[in-house]
Amino acid sequence: MLVEPIQSDKISHSSLLQESTIITDFGQSYVAACPPPLFKAGTIVNYASPETRFERRAGFEADIWTLACVIFELRAGFSLFESFLGGDTEVLIQTVDTLGRLPDPWWGAFAHHSHWFEEDGRPKSKRQDRLVTAHKSSIRMKLLEIGKREGTPYPYDRSMVEKSGVRLTEEEIDLLEDLLQKMLKYIPEERIRIQDVIRHPWFTM
Repeated sequence: MLVEPIQSDKISHSSLLQESTIITDFGQSYVAACPPPLFKAGTIVNYASPETRFERRAGFEADIWTLACVIFELRAGFSLFESFLGGDTEVLIQTVDTLGRLPDPWWGAFAHHSHWFEEDGRPKSKRQDRLVTAHKSSIRMKLLEIGKREGTPYPYDRSMVEKSGVRLTEEEIDLLEDLLQKMLKYIPEERIRIQDVIRHPWFTM
């Protein structure tokens, strides 16, 4: 995965042009300084940042959020914010479960959030009449789940995804939790820059 922007006049290594290089634009791409008018991101809801979801705003900061979701999924074998029923609301519920209350005005734009959460972001008591419920979680709790799930046969090659039964060490949990927390800040400007992401000690442990 290529995570740093490349300027065509600065490509200096021939390996970047080989067929073995895999590049993803997370669904769409454009010149960052000139976003298209009436832009609507095509990012899958599981990977979309809050500003993309609520404001149709995308940029390098949104890519950091998406990259964090991808890093977790490659390491865990399951999504950070899973959507069993394929709905945007379900992903939002899991996001608040894991990261806490959305800042205003996004919290108000989260339709019917009072069905699942108190106004401070705490999950409400489970109700039997609700198919989707909220429950308190965290990045660390999700990292501790890695390796606990039973492996399920898949008809395609999953060589890029961590095998089932592989547990993380305490050291890796600490480092990956630190990295993901810095990448998944609600406020885009508070997220770690890509230059600091790739220099994070998790990549060299």
